[in-house]
Amino acid sequence: MDLSLFDSRIFGLYSSNSQRVRRLSERWFGEEMFCPACNSDELDSFKPNHPVADFYCPGCGEEYQLKSQKTGFGRRILDGAYSTMINAIHNETQPNFFLLQYDPLQWTVSNLLIIPKFFFTESVIEQRKPLSGKARRAGWVGCNILLSEIPLDGRIPVVKDFHIQDNEKVRSYWKRVSFLSEKKSTERSWIVDIMHCIEELNKESFTLDEIYTFEEYLSKHHPNNRNIKPKIRQQLQYLRDKKYLRFQGKGRYQLKK
Repeated sequence: MDLSLFDSRIFGLYSSNSQRVRRLSERWFGEEMFCPACNSDELDSFKPNHPVADFYCPGCGEEYQLKSQKTGFGRRILDGAYSTMINAIHNETQPNFFLLQYDPLQWTVSNLLIIPKFFFTESVIEQRKPLSGKARRAGWVGCNILLSEIPLDGRIPVVKDFHIQDNEKVRSYWKRVSFLSEKKSTERSWIVDIMHCIEELNKESFTLDEIYTFEEYLSKHHPNNRNIKPKIRQQLQYLRDKKYLRFQGKGRYQLKK
């Protein structure tokens, strides 16, 4: 994988830096990126103005959307219309996301993350305030992706601080959490939230009582559920059955690496 984004032909066609970045990153991605969900070593681009996704895998059909910026991705990522995102999650049409950070001085890729689509739930989408009456699109409601609410297992590195990760290692990360694709969005929401709580403990081994301390947090995300503790146990059992966790007995679990 060559991390250089620069292409003098594209660079000279546009005076707008945002247009340059979009075209350069799309060209680079189409030439250098592989599919993390299968063994295909290439991705194809959709025709311009294709709704939602930018690329797809000719092998397995997975769709990908690319977001590029020069600064690091923080706790929130600006996205499009809130209603469109929520509907895509409910209808299972949300594409996988690639987040690309580039160095504007060297015009090289510095970081590239994958967020598999099965990590997108209502819990990680934040509704923004409607645009003011003076705005061109007055009343329009956008959204933010709460990157900080997505577990690290849902932020798979392809390039990390200019270091390229091995293709098969990236695919193994994807495969480890692909069991989430078996569940509908409403069910995945609970599982992803529990994975986030486990991560917040910052411990490989933890107890059921320690997860119970997130009862208030989970209640806010799932206000219609009045049986939080039984639901927590149910999700832990599911994660154990999927070999994400190991049950050690007496209410203790271990995170499997």
